[in-house]
Amino acid sequence: MTLAGSSNKIYWTIEDLPVIYGRNVTLFCNTSAVGSQKTTWMKESDVILHQGLSFQQDKYSGKEENDGSSLIIINATLSDFNTSYTCLSDVCSYESVLKINSTNFICLPQSTNYSFTITSSDIMVLLNLDRFIPVPKCQTLFNGNILITNQQESIHMKNSFYHGTINITSQSVDFLCGGNVTVMCLFGSLYYEAIETITLQNCDHGSNFPEHSFGLGRTISVCMLCFILCGLCFILVKYHCKLQPQTKKTKEESNLLNNVKPYGNGTQTELKHVGVTVKVRH
Repeated sequence: MTLAGSSNKIYWTIEDLPVIYGRNVTLFCNTSAVGSQKTTWMKESDVILHQGLSFQQDKYSGKEENDGSSLIIINATLSDFNTSYTCLSDVCSYESVLKINSTNFICLPQSTNYSFTITSSDIMVLLNLDRFIPVPKCQTLFNGNILITNQQESIHMKNSFYHGTINITSQSVDFLCGGNVTVMCLFGSLYYEAIETITLQNCDHGSNFPEHSFGLGRTISVCMLCFILCGLCFILVKYHCKLQPQTKKTKEESNLLNNVKPYGNGTQTELKHVGVTVKVRH
């Protein structure tokens, strides 16, 4: 914040730091030195608040207090920054510019796209962020417990704001199932914001691997399925091999019976089987 006051008897300051883009910003003009409770607020050369009466009720509000006056800028946007605000009380005035500063100004990502990749105990998060400042330091929490986290950024600045991607990799000592995974980012030195939270499915009963796993858990499931299919194929092949000799034997017996025919006057029977002729006399 750059201060350039025209009087040191009154002055205004920012309340409730840090300033968050898109949220309300409160300025307070301290008039205790002049003892007056009749204060006027101006933006550039326009009067916006006079003794608590707002001239733009959808944008500004405020009230007179014992030692000064407050001005609330509603849903602050870019047009509300890098411009001067003046408070006047009695014959004293104080003017200062409300500037964007990385130490006390925060713009949370205006657009967020994310993807999670979770294996048994590892989490990989890709955040695509648009228009934010400053660059946050993010970490992953599982059921409120901070995990060991590594962060890599690929960002660029455009029109005073950052844009780009943040890759976060984390590791847990336990299997990740039946709880919440939260990506928490620190903007500046004091302000934390939860970027995203997902709920994980419970683990299978009697299994150490979570249902939602996309790495090791899925590999084991595929292997089990392959094992079952192989077992079924083995049973079918074995059944087919066992059935084939029986079918062949049945065919041979059928051919043998077909080759039995009367011989002479029916008192002798000729059997032909596998190239051998046997004559049976009755």
